[in-house]
Amino acid sequence: MYAFYSLTFVFCYLWYHLGSIFLAVVGISIIVFSFPMTSCIANGIFGVTYFGFLHILVVFIVLGIAADDIFVFIDGWR
Repeated sequence: MYAFYSLTFVFCYLWYHLGSIFLAVVGISIIVFSFPMTSCIANGIFGVTYFGFLHILVVFIVLGIAADDIFVFIDGWR
């Protein structure tokens, strides 16, 4: 549930900071779609099947880094 609450908070803050619900939805969807793609690459191509506690924390790390990148790109564009 913490991951869902984190995603919701980041979505609301993206919407507030960017002023566009479209950019917020696209930003969150890019973040969410990165997880299954990474899982397919790790499991399918490289054959990594280990799943530890650190993999659970990656959700929050990727969410923070991706949201920061979105803010940097938008502020650079403006």
